[in-house]
Amino acid sequence: MDRRWVSHFLLLLLSAILICRTVGNSALWPLSWMALWPVFSLLEQRPKWWERLLMGSIWLFCVSQVGFPYAVSTAYHHLKGHLFQAWLMGTILGVVTSTRYLVFFLFAFQGRFRGLYWASLWSACELLIWQMMPVYGAVHILGDRPFLQWAEWVGAPGVAWLWFYLSFRLYEALRGRHRKATLLLFAVTHLVGWLSLRHWSQPTTAPLHKIAVIQGNQPSAMVQSVEVGLKAREIMLEQTGTFLSESAVVPEVVVWPEASLPLVEYTKLQGIPFLGVELVFTDYEPGTQAGYVLARLLDREGKSKAVYRKRKLIMMGEWTPGDPKHSFQVGDKDEILPTAAGPALPLVCFEGLWPSFVADFQRNTGGQATWLVHMGSESSFGSDLACYQSLNLLSVRSIELRRPMVRADNSGVSGWIDPAGRVHEATAPFTKANLMLDVPIPRRAGLTLYARYADRPLWCLVLLCVLLQIASARTSHQQQVETEADGKAGHPGE
Repeated sequence: MDRRWVSHFLLLLLSAILICRTVGNSALWPLSWMALWPVFSLLEQRPKWWERLLMGSIWLFCVSQVGFPYAVSTAYHHLKGHLFQAWLMGTILGVVTSTRYLVFFLFAFQGRFRGLYWASLWSACELLIWQMMPVYGAVHILGDRPFLQWAEWVGAPGVAWLWFYLSFRLYEALRGRHRKATLLLFAVTHLVGWLSLRHWSQPTTAPLHKIAVIQGNQPSAMVQSVEVGLKAREIMLEQTGTFLSESAVVPEVVVWPEASLPLVEYTKLQGIPFLGVELVFTDYEPGTQAGYVLARLLDREGKSKAVYRKRKLIMMGEWTPGDPKHSFQVGDKDEILPTAAGPALPLVCFEGLWPSFVADFQRNTGGQATWLVHMGSESSFGSDLACYQSLNLLSVRSIELRRPMVRADNSGVSGWIDPAGRVHEATAPFTKANLMLDVPIPRRAGLTLYARYADRPLWCLVLLCVLLQIASARTSHQQQVETEADGKAGHPGE
């Protein structure tokens, strides 16, 4: 093999390792600023189209191998010890969700505005490809708390654009280009983020609300059996009743995780016995073709007070293209739950992983939600890594909306997240746990900049940068043609 391609492979492998190791461990966020430098060095060599295709394929494969250990462990967990089949399934999943790396490499052309264009191309690939399966995406600078506060204005996709662009500028500064301007830009972005973080980290005057969270660690929610549902209900009721009877205070709201009732109709379960407190949990409701997954709020007497029908379904999990019989129906309306602790924006399963969806949810309901409630179940993963990654990705939603989030997860990590994105009173994955949380919930409703506009400004920026790159490429081509024409005119005898 050509030694040059050995060095290419090592650089792409290094980039994949740096990218993926910052996903599961937010403490390693400084590595993310250097994660793309090996790729930048390869692109600066102006590779041909077939070299781009090969490099992109190598990069994609490297990311799929080092970036999705929990995908392999999940497959291994389900396949009961068949290592090769688990590796094959995890690799296929990793390759599919890493397609954006290949697309980026193919279209990352040179030009005067290549830094802006590359950042826009990266963001476009994530918006179009990553968001099909967002649980396998990442915000690589999660541990950089000041920088992450920019999500209030630009959201997680905008933060990814800023991260990429600043990473490219730092790479150029390392090579002696625009060093002072780059360091100033880097310092200003962190200063703005630090001031915002400091503001949201101050003691709040918002009233504290008692919210109880029950983590049951029960089997997966994808079980449509009345018998299993009745058994699950009895277990959750017993765990909840024991916790409430032993607690010195009575919560305003109790939150059950997604798998508390394994998708059995509320009517078939004959309601929930009287608990004396409001209860938020996931439920199943029949529809015209298939049923709805929904979040239900019960009042203190056990009567249904409000429902939200899940509107964002996971492909190949909750819906299958062209197969309505094995797909749930999509809710047609955004609904908040009027709990005793204030209007809550409900998020079921992976709904909280789509930044623009949550922002639109808050805007479509008039910004009335004063807190977020997320109900999940990660029992199917079989590894802690996915549990913590989901928690980290969810924490950005609190920053984007500047609202606290209460998370009840059946087998993942439960707790609450403050408006600065910090997690409090987190439980351990795959354990039973009961929490009595004191959550400061603001009285006033409102919309942040990102909640108001979501990803629309970013799309405009992406389009602008692409147009600038095209114009730059045309200008360069025209200058090259004119230079060649002048050269021929100066040598008429040739």
